Amino acid sequence: MPYVLWSEMFEIGVPDIDAQHRQLLDIINHFHGALKSGESPNHVFATLNALIRYTQAHFAGEEAIMEQSSYPAEKVEQHKKIHEQLVTDIFNLQEQLAGNSKSIVHDIETFLNGWLIQHILLVDKRLGAYCVPGRGAPAA
Repeated sequence: MPYVLWSEMFEIGVPDIDAQHRQLLDIINHFHGALKSGESPNHVFATLNALIRYTQAHFAGEEAIMEQSSYPAEKVEQHKKIHEQLVTDIFNLQEQLAGNSKSIVHDIETFLNGWLIQHILLVDKRLGAYCVPGRGAPAA
């Protein structure tokens, strides 16, 4: 069973970003499955590496879309800082996992779940309002 099920509530209305969010969710679910099924630490680590690589590419694409839309410049910079912090946080978790810290597994799952839900629902949703025709920008 997937760790987090995709639902319409995650859609921000930008097809490319929604597709990338679905892919991120698939990787997160794969990572969770690898942890729960007792996969080798190397497999778990490789899955986390794939998630990190995909996340970095996703963030770059999302930032490009923000810059090409009517998304306010100051909000683009704020969003980039959030992305930078998320990457830093996941690299820190990866280092701890590489150090064979079994206690870090729960921290990684909590981080991924929180990041997915909070970042998409609370931060990325704002982007859709600037990129989807007819939606109009949200109130400040």
